[in-house]
Amino acid sequence: MKSFLAKRGVREDIATFDARNIPKEIRESVEELLFKNKASFDPKNAKRASTAAAPLAAWVKANVQYSHVLERIQPLETEQAGLESNLKKTEDRKRKLEELLNSVGQKVSELKEKFQSRTSEAAKLEAEVSKAQETIKAAEVLIHQLDREHKRWKAQVAEISEELATLPKRAQLAAAFITYLSAAPESLRKSCLEEWTKSAGLEKFDLRRFLCTESEQLIWKSEGLPSDDLSIENALVILQSRVCPFLIDPSSQATEWLKAHLKESRLEVINQQDSNFITALELAVRFGKTLIIQEVDGVEPVLYPLLRRDLVAQGPRYVVQIGDKIIDYNEEFRLFLSTRNPNPFIPPDAASIVTEVNFTTTRSGLRGQVHEHKHLP
Repeated sequence: MKSFLAKRGVREDIATFDARNIPKEIRESVEELLFKNKASFDPKNAKRASTAAAPLAAWVKANVQYSHVLERIQPLETEQAGLESNLKKTEDRKRKLEELLNSVGQKVSELKEKFQSRTSEAAKLEAEVSKAQETIKAAEVLIHQLDREHKRWKAQVAEISEELATLPKRAQLAAAFITYLSAAPESLRKSCLEEWTKSAGLEKFDLRRFLCTESEQLIWKSEGLPSDDLSIENALVILQSRVCPFLIDPSSQATEWLKAHLKESRLEVINQQDSNFITALELAVRFGKTLIIQEVDGVEPVLYPLLRRDLVAQGPRYVVQIGDKIIDYNEEFRLFLSTRNPNPFIPPDAASIVTEVNFTTTRSGLRGQVHEHKHLP
């Protein structure tokens, strides 16, 4: 590694590398390599292998993550470019109309002089003056309208530019919330987000507005999800997390919402205690179904390979071990765990491979739900 870094130009290439130049195919190949060699890219393992390898491994992972961010903001950049192009066209048109206005005004003055010197052509000149004045009036109206459009577009460009400038920080805050606060109570979530937002140099950060729209929240509500902050935030974690969600749902209300939300996704629901549990799990993995496992008191050992995504490539396909069987793995397979037990046992080795999402009703959440149904007797 030291000899590689000592080569001429290598350090400069690393320092000036631009993640925008990473093609999607290359990035996916690198992600596959990172996944297959996850242990090698662990900071501690990399540091033991070579002092120089650890920062280089971190650099590779950071550029892959940054490439994802760039891919996500590309539509905003495209929209910004379009708005700036329209703004330039409008300014050019405004300038031409102003020039036209000046030329028309000059023509009016010339016509007035001719009117005085050529009384015999008074009628003709009067008609031309009238026509010119109408042109001026129409031009003034058009300029006024374009000026309002110019201000509106300029405000939009400023707003989008500000959003683009803070997008990486807001994305980082959202990722931190999903990773570290999904199991935390509302008070801790609020205090941590406020502290993180301040540390990031942002005036404010609205997780709900950043990760979903008002229309999406209305759809979730129609599917049975309470509209209090805790429920909405938990729904965002469930739908955005790349790690299997573990729902702590004493009332089963969130689980019922999830069933309604995923009903068009080849959904299958099963209890962990069912006699056909293993068979249903194998079929869901093989055929890419969405599986909700209910009444989960802990994390069964048979689920560990799936939760860790211990996939083995066999030619063009992947397989995974479930119990004593090797099963074809379908990339569309999705897994959700749910329990009504408010204090389930999640062993330390499972805590890192599931995202705990706590729907236990708090005082503020209950107050919000009562307010939502205030029309009830």
